[in-house]
Amino acid sequence: MTTLARIALPDYLDARQTARRRDRLIIIGSLVLAALCFAGAGLLLAPMNQVRKEQQLILDPTQFKGLPPDIELLGKLGTFRALAIDWAFIRAERLKEEGKDYESYQLASLLCRLQPRFASVWDFNAWNMAYNISVNYYTPEARWKWVRNGMELLRDQGIPYNPRNVSLYKSLAFIFWHKIGDFLDDQHMNYKRALACEMERVLGAPVVALTSEETIEPIRRIAEAPDDLESLYAADPEAQRLAAALTRLDLPPDRRLLDHVARYVRPELTAAELVAEGETPTDAQLKLRQQNDLLRDPARAAALDALLATLRKMTLVNDYHMDPAFMVELMGQFGPIDWRTAWGHALYWSAKGDVQSKGYYNTNPNDEMNTVRFIFIALREGYSRGRMVLTPDFDDPFRSYIDFTPDIRFIPYLYDAYMKFGKEQFGDRPDFIEGTPGPNYWSGFVTDMHNWIQLLWLEGGEANLTRAEEYYRWLRINNPHPDGRPQERYLQPLRDFAMGNLKQQMQTYRQASMLIGKFIGKALTDLALGNVQAALTSMQHARESWREYHSELGLDRVDRRRLQPFNVMVGDQLVSYMTLDQIPAIYKARLWKRLADEGDSKKIAWDRIRPYLDHLCAAQSPPWNIEKAFPEPPGMEAFRESGVATFHDPDVDFEEGERK
Repeated sequence: MTTLARIALPDYLDARQTARRRDRLIIIGSLVLAALCFAGAGLLLAPMNQVRKEQQLILDPTQFKGLPPDIELLGKLGTFRALAIDWAFIRAERLKEEGKDYESYQLASLLCRLQPRFASVWDFNAWNMAYNISVNYYTPEARWKWVRNGMELLRDQGIPYNPRNVSLYKSLAFIFWHKIGDFLDDQHMNYKRALACEMERVLGAPVVALTSEETIEPIRRIAEAPDDLESLYAADPEAQRLAAALTRLDLPPDRRLLDHVARYVRPELTAAELVAEGETPTDAQLKLRQQNDLLRDPARAAALDALLATLRKMTLVNDYHMDPAFMVELMGQFGPIDWRTAWGHALYWSAKGDVQSKGYYNTNPNDEMNTVRFIFIALREGYSRGRMVLTPDFDDPFRSYIDFTPDIRFIPYLYDAYMKFGKEQFGDRPDFIEGTPGPNYWSGFVTDMHNWIQLLWLEGGEANLTRAEEYYRWLRINNPHPDGRPQERYLQPLRDFAMGNLKQQMQTYRQASMLIGKFIGKALTDLALGNVQAALTSMQHARESWREYHSELGLDRVDRRRLQPFNVMVGDQLVSYMTLDQIPAIYKARLWKRLADEGDSKKIAWDRIRPYLDHLCAAQSPPWNIEKAFPEPPGMEAFRESGVATFHDPDVDFEEGERK
């Protein structure tokens, strides 16, 4: 039997072989561990992708119903995308400096498509258009175009791609409030006119409403309407028949129908009712009459309401990216918002941003707080200038008549908003006091309360005075001196506190004349708008101010500081209102019909304004019948013979005349 001899390996070869075996074991172990890690990563991929979608770290095509092809393609450029971004930004800035705004706009759009998830890019380019580029132009049309470009960049693209980024909502709300709604830009009134006309095209003329619920109801009908025309026709065949009849009259169910309704189907007195007889209608006027007769047919009213509600919902959702259901929710929470105003849109987008950003990991606390501030700013605009007076010119919106008056209905909503958001944001701080808006909102809240008390007192009425007393009591208790003593200004009677600033404004003849004239002018404006109670209240304050001023005069031998008789002051203000070119003729006709004939005001003004009214009626197209629009006050011959008033106490009645 052969025996194999075992030859011992040298030590260095044995050590090498041992090392190789160890390395193989390490490699095998590493491969097994790597396989396990890959398997574990695969199991975690789905929940990680879900977290990325929820935290907006990636675009979610399923959420946004598919991306535009250009964004999808640009997202696949990899490293070259960074080079394209640098080139586009540098080139866009150079083009802007050279005044080539449209080329710069195209590159700005490219920058946004290259970085759709980078909110600062959308923010910068929107600001650039609305603020920097717009001021390079001098016509209202050009300026509004660039302000709209910036606004729409955020609203239509930036926010849909970044729906939980609160900074974009804040920036959009800022453009609506600051650029359009405030007074910084010298074209701000034209921006207000353009926005108001645009939204009135969509929503129609505002309803005549006595309560907040009546104001909300038209928007609620829009929110509850079907999402598209096919769904409407399936549920309401009468609406489909009406749409077919309108289409045969060249009014198909689209934006053209909304425009026509906004122009011609209005709830108040219209110029058509004042036209002189004998005018032969043209073919276009006959067709317009047919269209309007169909739209005003009582038998088709329900079908028309349903058709318009669906069209308006489609327009709001598809063209303005606004949710009618959320609009109704805001009106329930913050009051009867007029969606033709810039502050209404600022409130919508700031409130939307506050809701959408809840729980988002990357929310800047300062952005969150400043976004909420726009809710306060918007509601402040609501109570100080929330009631819009608009006579739209849809062919040239910049020639529309627009004005704003206070709307005290928003005061309690702003109070509630201060309390709600103050507690949400500062309720866990040690210096927060229950029943207050918190330390960061304190100064603005107290200033607002002073304004609320004065406005509520001036508006009058039991409910308003009760609320003013409640706010006055809150200030007395919660806004003391640093040592805890109540401030002396809060210890005087409510009337003296509310009238304090007004008394200071009546120290001289000129100041008193201006203040009383302002009260009378507001009364005339409110009466023209149909706000009868507000008009009576303003006229009462004018009387009280007239008496207050003369009670302080004492002995004045030559009457050098005495004001004109009160009825003469009313007549003078009536002349100013009726001859002011900026006020549309239809408002003048409404005021004239609503003024009582028994007093002297119309008689005092009549001979001075008759030549102007003749010219005004003749200038209308078609011309008006002056006897319909501005009938002569009865008793003018006797009034002319007797002469106008001598000095007396202002006891002349200011009442609503015949309502037409």
